[in-house]
Amino acid sequence: MKRIVVLLLLINTLASAQVLRDINYRYLYDAAERFNFQMKVVRSEGKWNVFYTLQLKDTTSSVSNYLIQFDVRTALSEQLGKVVRGDSLRRDKPRGGRQSGVVLLPVTPTPQIIVARVSDNSARQAWIFYKVLESNFPTNGGLVTSGQQLTTNYSKGGTFTITGVGKIPLIVSYYNDKFPAATPTFSTTMGRVSPGIRADSIFMLTSPDSARFTQEGLYLIQADTTQAEGISFRIQNDYPKLAKIENLADPLIYVCNRQEHDRLKSVKGDKKAFDRIVMGIIGDTERAKKFMRSYFKRVELANQFFTSYKEGWKTDRGMIYIIFGLPDEVFRFSDREVWSYKNDEYTVTFDFTKSPSVFDPDNYVLVRDKKYEKTLYEVIDLWRSARF
Repeated sequence: MKRIVVLLLLINTLASAQVLRDINYRYLYDAAERFNFQMKVVRSEGKWNVFYTLQLKDTTSSVSNYLIQFDVRTALSEQLGKVVRGDSLRRDKPRGGRQSGVVLLPVTPTPQIIVARVSDNSARQAWIFYKVLESNFPTNGGLVTSGQQLTTNYSKGGTFTITGVGKIPLIVSYYNDKFPAATPTFSTTMGRVSPGIRADSIFMLTSPDSARFTQEGLYLIQADTTQAEGISFRIQNDYPKLAKIENLADPLIYVCNRQEHDRLKSVKGDKKAFDRIVMGIIGDTERAKKFMRSYFKRVELANQFFTSYKEGWKTDRGMIYIIFGLPDEVFRFSDREVWSYKNDEYTVTFDFTKSPSVFDPDNYVLVRDKKYEKTLYEVIDLWRSARF
């Protein structure tokens, strides 16, 4: 399959003057990149706390080769921003292949954009990341575990310190809802999260300094349940890589018919029975092995990149990523992301509109259309014959 080569930005004046809306952000979702970079925005006591983490995938490399610079802009069309320096920027001591820290900014009535520019001094390359800071941003407070700020929307569970909310009692809403997987690209409904999800249980935290969360599901921690703000996160044990047989059936819903999917779910933890069904779908043992490796690698990546109030593979972007793979082009605007695929087999563009909520300010939903039906089934056929 033909792939478009993404040219990364050179470390020069032009890189720092790049217009954000003109960048191809394909690298955000590319498993082949040399590092993961995450920013977690928390509003607390009249200021923004932008926690960031750069984690090298090859821990034999040195994180000192990478320079992280920040600036603040007021619009995606701006070429230059105000550089963040001094007391507004705090860096932790590097540990192994990890560099982390926090950027402190005042909350303003008008939106701000925090821009991180990660540069590789040895290779003369740079990558741009950004977050939009709006006064109604719903994340109020953060979580620290094992001495590190949680910068993902998920954790395997454990003991957490709740920061940024003060020494006050907190209300925890727990949701054990099995949120549905994304509907097909040509469905007539959009996958927006309902603001009125009913909690399965509610309990109080009288001492927010330390709290333990181990039960799988969605949590929302709030000081005031009448306000649309809080700390939302998922506890997932077999995650982001799925290893248990009983957890493999559900993500296959995108490439199986209903009868096949019901059979896969019915075997529960029986690996031999599960493998027989998959082999029957694919038609060949070696191709079935190839199918499982490729498919569940994408499931793992979808969980890493797109976990929201529900598992990443269930989200709209997760579904498209699993079925179609890494986009050739990703452009980001204030209210949407646009993904394009351009190869010898098909050319298709998907629009995802931003649909924020108290559970996830960065949630996106696919704009569905009947025109996608033919292409979707053609790509599913490639999966089922292991010709992806």
